[in-house]
Amino acid sequence: MIYYKNILFLIVTLLLAGGAFYQSGCASAESTTGKLAFQQQDYIKAEAELKKGLAIDNKDAEGWYMLGYSQVELGKLDEAKESFGKSLSISNAYSDAMKSYWVEKFNAGAREFQNGIAAEEKKDKAGAKTHYEDALKYFTASSVIMPDSLRSLSAIGESYLALGMQDKAVETFKGIAAKSNNPKDAERVAQVLFESGLNMMSMQNFESAERMFNAILNIPTLQKNNVYYETSAYNQALALAKIGEGMRSKDENSDYKAKFAESLNLLKPLTQNLTSKELEPKIWELLVSVYASLGMNDEAQDALKKKESFKK
Repeated sequence: MIYYKNILFLIVTLLLAGGAFYQSGCASAESTTGKLAFQQQDYIKAEAELKKGLAIDNKDAEGWYMLGYSQVELGKLDEAKESFGKSLSISNAYSDAMKSYWVEKFNAGAREFQNGIAAEEKKDKAGAKTHYEDALKYFTASSVIMPDSLRSLSAIGESYLALGMQDKAVETFKGIAAKSNNPKDAERVAQVLFESGLNMMSMQNFESAERMFNAILNIPTLQKNNVYYETSAYNQALALAKIGEGMRSKDENSDYKAKFAESLNLLKPLTQNLTSKELEPKIWELLVSVYASLGMNDEAQDALKKKESFKK
């Protein structure tokens, strides 16, 4: 795996090197100076001179590309996004270079994220936090280069999760869901959200998990017989039950039954016309607990019998 990553990095480096040449043509002195500075990786000078050159000739796709690249390196991400967009609006000549740059930033973020995981395993919380913060910066930069990349947005969401920024994570993943406009895209978004929801469940962060699975159910074009819809409905019901259990253990007089009632409302439709038959025993097992917690003992007994029937 390490060998593969090194090869990928080499390929990306070569692609970027190949894209560094430019055609001077009738470029202004400012543009020429800016592009030379860009080749020398003097991004401060490159940005300043390219801006001057583009004020003279705003149809220079290469100039806008180099300006966007320089602005990313300088941390001026909002401006970079606009510059890349202008380059593409003029010509697709530098789209491959942008993709290569995206790969570079995304892979850098992935390495930092992996370093964060390694630091966590060593109980180095401070080190993990630093790595996750760096990963977030790289992933955010990649999203500026290719704004429509679901992988970038997903990685940003995962970084927020790793940093404990749950609200930011949910906001990011909802943004992914909003980009879905057809069933195939909806399923892809649902998969991303679903994996993140499972991560939250494994961390016993049931409140965030419940919101994540609920976001999946509210993707407009995700069909109800889709496996991610059904499994998300079950997992949201499970998360609500877990929240209810937590409320009950802390205070018997709390409104914990409301959470079990919400869970029941999600589970009942799943007992009919279920596509994923593998999920059926789990649904009835959860129903036993939910009915019992709501004091619906007859229903709990019926659910138990249904659950046991799957063992035959």
